[in-house]
Amino acid sequence: MLSITLKPASISITINLPKISISPDLCTGCGVCGEVCPFGIPQPDNNGKFEILEPERCTECSACKRNCPAMAILLQERKGCGCLWDARARLKNPQGNTCCG
Repeated sequence: MLSITLKPASISITINLPKISISPDLCTGCGVCGEVCPFGIPQPDNNGKFEILEPERCTECSACKRNCPAMAILLQERKGCGCLWDARARLKNPQGNTCCG
């Protein structure tokens, strides 16, 4: 979960965002995200588009975001972490689902 705190002049607003989501307004339902995700996290919904039901399983490898032709994937990437190198091992051990600490 990504937390953003905005503090303009005299107001403080905190917004909690999931680490990954798909914009239903931008998603065309092509399915590329589901095909390239090593964990199959993006799933089709009842409207012919894709959604993320288990964002906590995402390793932030950015395969879906980098391959989405509609740029509908909203993801806070971890730069330079190399999360995908042991993705299969982490899938088998959901307790240690990140290499980035």
